[in-house]
Amino acid sequence: MVQVDGRVTTCCLDEHLENVIGNLTEQPLAALWGGETMQRWRLAQVEGRFEDSGPLCTRCNWQSAGAYPEPKVAEWLQAARARSAKPAR
Repeated sequence: MVQVDGRVTTCCLDEHLENVIGNLTEQPLAALWGGETMQRWRLAQVEGRFEDSGPLCTRCNWQSAGAYPEPKVAEWLQAARARSAKPAR
C-alpha cells in the first residue's frame, strides 16, 4: 500500500503505518518490492510465521485471503532459499 507521502506498507489495513517497508521518495518501488525486507516478509507469510511478518499480521483475520496454490508456494520457497544460499558479491 502506498501512502500519499510515499511510504509503502505491506498491508492496505495498516492505517497507523505500523509496517512501513520504505518510502518511494527515497527508493524506487522495484527496490522495495524485491528488497530484503519484503523477501523476509513473504517467507514468513508463506511459512505461516505471521509473528515475524510485522505487528499487524498476528492479529489479522485475512491470513488466508491471498492463499497461494501449494505448488507455487513450494516453487517460490525453493527459489528464495536458493537465492539466500548464494554467496554475496
